[in-house]
Amino acid sequence: MDNPVIYEKFDWESFRREQLDEKIGKVMEHIPEDVRTILDIGCGNGLITNILGEKYEVTGVDRSEAALAYVNTKKIRANADHIPLPDRNFDLVFSSELLEHLDEETFMGTLGELKRLTRKYLFLTVPNRENPDKLLIKCSSCGYIYNRPNHLRSFSAKYLASLFPDFELVDSFVSGKKVRYYHPALLFLKRKFTPSISWIPYYWIPENKRKSICPRCEHDFEYKYKFNPMSTTLDLLNAVISPKRPYWLFMVMKRKNEDL
Repeated sequence: MDNPVIYEKFDWESFRREQLDEKIGKVMEHIPEDVRTILDIGCGNGLITNILGEKYEVTGVDRSEAALAYVNTKKIRANADHIPLPDRNFDLVFSSELLEHLDEETFMGTLGELKRLTRKYLFLTVPNRENPDKLLIKCSSCGYIYNRPNHLRSFSAKYLASLFPDFELVDSFVSGKKVRYYHPALLFLKRKFTPSISWIPYYWIPENKRKSICPRCEHDFEYKYKFNPMSTTLDLLNAVISPKRPYWLFMVMKRKNEDL
């Protein structure tokens, strides 16, 4: 969610620990034994950060003052691509569900900060081989088409590892609820031949979670759904040909030469 105005409007009270219990368990289980200090970049309201802080010396970083109000560890308000901390100041730099939200310039800057700030390890979690076009909606005010949760890119384990050539893989695994992604050709047909109000049916996004803010014009609206026979037919066909995959991808990497 790269628009700062929209990010500040996020309802942090609605984002609760029980939603992340499985992820938190996996994160705690896979932190290397020699880690003592952790930097959590893009920590949000600290659901993971605060748990990490019960065992480690943790600093949370986020650009939202509202989110940081919930963080109980040390914390810094800063953008992910410009963090005012010394080089290699932490045993492990952690980031969860951040990279997919960033525009290209911020993304490249954030990669640089991840590499610069860790003394030894990187621990990253992102959506697993997500197809962002699956959740496209159209703003009811300006007509802008965007990914509803503001995911701008997709990650595989191979691609994520390629972004950090000076690091070697320690561990990589997937977890979380299995989610069915959408075949690109079927998505193309859906967008081309069906109305935008029929793109995302209610069984994907519950009616009580259909609020959205357009990242272009900042229009706050509720995304409605209207049945369309062609859209439903494409959904059924996709259910036949597209397998489900666990939603989260976890990767732990280690600097190849800690003296460089």
